[in-house]
Amino acid sequence: MRIIKTNELDSSRVIECPKGGFVSNRILLAKDGMGYTMTKTVIPPNGKQFWHYKNHLESCYCVSGHGEITNIASGESHQINPDTTYVLDHNEPHYFEAFEEVTLICVFNPPLTGDEVHQPDGTYEADWLSPVYHVRPVPIDKIQANDYNPNAVAPPEMALLETSIMEDGYTQPVVTVYDPETDMYIVVDGFHRFLILKNSPEILAREGGMLPCVVLKKDISDRMASTIRHNRARGSHNIELMSSIVAELVEMGKGDRWICKHIGMSADEVLRMKQITGLASLFANKDFSDSWEAESDEVDEDISSLDEMGRDTIQHVGKCEQQKRSAGVGH
Repeated sequence: MRIIKTNELDSSRVIECPKGGFVSNRILLAKDGMGYTMTKTVIPPNGKQFWHYKNHLESCYCVSGHGEITNIASGESHQINPDTTYVLDHNEPHYFEAFEEVTLICVFNPPLTGDEVHQPDGTYEADWLSPVYHVRPVPIDKIQANDYNPNAVAPPEMALLETSIMEDGYTQPVVTVYDPETDMYIVVDGFHRFLILKNSPEILAREGGMLPCVVLKKDISDRMASTIRHNRARGSHNIELMSSIVAELVEMGKGDRWICKHIGMSADEVLRMKQITGLASLFANKDFSDSWEAESDEVDEDISSLDEMGRDTIQHVGKCEQQKRSAGVGH
C-alpha cells in the first residue's frame, strides 16, 4: 500500500501548461505500475482550452469550481460542477472553459509517462503500446460482425470453444474497430468468441452481457488485411472468401504489391486468388511481366517466377476484357 499526498509530490510530477491553461499534479504515472494515470488538475479561468486526446481515454471528476465542456464533433455543451464526471470514451475533441477555478481528478488510459504537455493539435504524445494492454468490456449489443471474414469453424470446434469459455472464461479479447458513424464496434478477429457470447444465454448472463475487446484504428482495407493476417497466422481461412476479399481490395485501388505486403501473400497466391474469382476486370490493362517490380523486402516471390500458364491466363483474360469493352459488353 502507498499513501500519496499531492502537496508532497516531486516537482517533476507537477506540470504547468505553457499557455497557462492548467496545472497537472500527476499522482500516478506509468512507472507506478497501476495501468492508468491519475492527476489532480487545476484549471484557472483563462478562456476556452482546446484538447483532443487522440492517444488516450480520459475521465474527469469535478471536485470544485464551475466550467463548461463542449464536444466539438456534436456541438453539445455541458456544465461542469462539483460531483460531475465527464468521460471521453471515444477520444472526442473538445473545448473546456473554466468560469472560475476548476479542480478535476482525471484518469488517463494508457498511463502518462510524466512530462507530457499538450501538442498544437491538442493531444498528448504516447509511446507505442500494443492494443492488448487496453482491453475494455463492450456491451454485446454494441458489437457487430464484419461481412468479409474468410475464416470458418466446424461445429465440433465451436462446441469445444463454448466449453472452453464456459470452463476457463475469456482468455483472449476480441479485436475490433470503432465505427463512429454507427456507434458500433466491428469485429476484426474473434468472431467466433463473439458468437459464443451472443448465442449462449449462460455465458451471456455470467459475463454481464459484456465482451472483452481491444480497439484498433483502421480503415476498411486495413481492417480486411488485419482479419486475414490473424486468420493466416492460425493457418485457417476460407479460400473462396479470401479470393473475394482480394477482388474487393483490387476494386478499392490496392495494387498487387500492397496486397502481398499487408496480407502476407506471395505474388503467385495473389494471382490464384484473382483467378478463383473469375473476374476479368482484375486483370484489365495488365501486362503482367511489366506491371510492377517486386522488391525483396516487400514480396517473398518475384513476379517473374510465375510459370508460363499463369502468364498466358492473364494475357488471355486481359484480351477478353478488352474485347468486351470494344464490343460494349458489360459484366
